[in-house]
Amino acid sequence: MIKVFSPFLNSSVKDFVIRVLASEGFTYDLEKDLDLDDISANYLEDGSIFYVAFIKGRIVGTCAVKKRSCNKCEIKRLYVHKDFQRMGIGSKLLEKALGFACQRYGTATLKTDLSLAPAIALYLKTGFSVEKEEKGIVYLKKELS
Repeated sequence: MIKVFSPFLNSSVKDFVIRVLASEGFTYDLEKDLDLDDISANYLEDGSIFYVAFIKGRIVGTCAVKKRSCNKCEIKRLYVHKDFQRMGIGSKLLEKALGFACQRYGTATLKTDLSLAPAIALYLKTGFSVEKEEKGIVYLKKELS
């Protein structure tokens, strides 16, 4: 089940994201990950949204849409717990986020680590194209209808 983020989930969602990052070999970055301290303020205002996926009451995934300009958004924070990958959860979260984005924006962008091949494959499969690669990061873009 996918729900819109609720403020009472903030610490649980932050802990979830930190654990998923750690499982992929990434560490919590005080600067880059500051948005997790107040998800409501960063994602539930001004044309942005944050989704949380649950199975039997357990958080198993997240995905967000962040407004970047009046016609452009960024897909962010797409994470699925390792035990629940390859079950379509990431695809469903991304589909939900893109549905939201299509109603409001003309272009969606995102960036991810070059080492995350399954994530990149998902983005390419859903119509994103690679804009550039730089310092181990791949930047992707999708024109929305």
